[in-house]
Amino acid sequence: MRFLEYETWRIKEGVKMEDYDKIIRDWFRYIVSHREELFPEWISAKYYRKTDREGNPTGVYVMIFEYDSLEGHHAYKERRKNWDGPYAEYKLYDPYQEYFDLESVTTEYFQPLQKEEWFDFED
Repeated sequence: MRFLEYETWRIKEGVKMEDYDKIIRDWFRYIVSHREELFPEWISAKYYRKTDREGNPTGVYVMIFEYDSLEGHHAYKERRKNWDGPYAEYKLYDPYQEYFDLESVTTEYFQPLQKEEWFDFED
C-alpha cells in the first residue's frame, strides 16, 4: 500500500524569492536524475502553494511525497538519516535548512483508501 508524506513550510525570513525558486527547480532536477540510485521508493513528489478559498497565497508551501509503501518510506529515511555516502551530495540540493523557516515546518502522513473508487479527469 502506498504511503504519503505531507510537508508544509514557510520561506525563511530574508530569503530572496528568485533564490528559493531556483533551489526548488534544482532540487527537482537532482531527484529525477538520481532517482534510481537514491530514491527508488519514491513514486512522486508534488509541490504546491497553499492559498485561501479565493486563491490568494497564504505564504505556506506544500510538498507531497508518495512512497511505494510505509516500509519504503522508513527504509529511505533510515538510509538518509546521517546524510552520509551518496546523500552527502544530495544535502547540497535540499532546500530545507537554508530556505525553510524551520519553526513553521509540519509533517503529516496518509495512506490511500478505496483507490478503486478514485477518479482523475485529467487523462
